[in-house]
Amino acid sequence: MGDFQKHLELVKEKLKATINAYNNKQSTVVGDMGTKVVEQLVEAGAAKQGEHFGDHQSRHEYSNKNFPDEINKAMRKIWFAYGDLGYDGINGKRAKAVIDNLKTIIEFFEKKFEVKIYEENT
Repeated sequence: MGDFQKHLELVKEKLKATINAYNNKQSTVVGDMGTKVVEQLVEAGAAKQGEHFGDHQSRHEYSNKNFPDEINKAMRKIWFAYGDLGYDGINGKRAKAVIDNLKTIIEFFEKKFEVKIYEENT
């Protein structure tokens, strides 16, 4: 699936699910879906260059080479929160950190891709 538009559609769908889960206090789902949002954003960036990855390691390597340190740091916080939320269960503080980092990441990719990713009323 190296299609930019398809990855972008998946980002929007998964982001909406992440926000809904946060609003419903489903913290473990926030960690799960936040990670999927980040993965699809990396895949969307790669698709613009005709690349596609099938594993986490390749996505991390691509991200580290192609995106600013600030964005990679925010992504790592989401990936780490995923593990913490999955094992520790309900943790509203961790879930909020995922949402806060996603805001930073989404803003970056909206500028990079020159497309609106998140609409508050969707």
